[in-house]
Amino acid sequence: MPAALPRPKSLAEKKVSPHGSMSGEKEQLRQLSAQIEDLVRRIEGIADPAIKANTTALIQSLLDIHAHAFERVIEIVREQDVGRGVLNQLAADELIGSLLLLYRLHPDAFEVRLNKAITGVRKAAALQGADVELVGVEKEVVRIRLSGAAHRCGSGNLQKAIEEAIYEAVPEIGGVLVENAMRAHNPEPLVQLQVKTAAPTQLAR
Repeated sequence: MPAALPRPKSLAEKKVSPHGSMSGEKEQLRQLSAQIEDLVRRIEGIADPAIKANTTALIQSLLDIHAHAFERVIEIVREQDVGRGVLNQLAADELIGSLLLLYRLHPDAFEVRLNKAITGVRKAAALQGADVELVGVEKEVVRIRLSGAAHRCGSGNLQKAIEEAIYEAVPEIGGVLVENAMRAHNPEPLVQLQVKTAAPTQLAR
């Protein structure tokens, strides 16, 4: 007899802090995401084609069921008088919003999500003396221009942050192309002070 699958923990079973929030919830989600990525890599490495195909079909079937369920939830919420407000709250939740993006059920249109991401990274870039501009979207590739003055930390980290923010907001895109037009930041040179020291005084013997 095959072993029973483990039952997922409910919210009530999770440890709740005195302030009412889930203790370590984000860390648990991070670990779960890492576990899923590891399992996907293992499935991709299965040598037996039949087992690999069946496993992939099982996962796809589960995703399809979840997608249909989420779609029904969205339809029911939209029928309510406060449906739009509820959808906005669900979309703003980090976990639920990511699932709505996964199943292409996010209430915000592509352009809205992309502009929100650009606005967010533009504020962060401004702190480093840089500016982020949306050039356009061509063949599912988002083109970004990064300009301004590059500080000693360089523009590499900033460019990586931009790419991650855009992929998170619009995961359905085919890629992100960042045109790095940042110029070198040359701070004012330090003035070297030349201090003349007096010769040591000869002590009388």
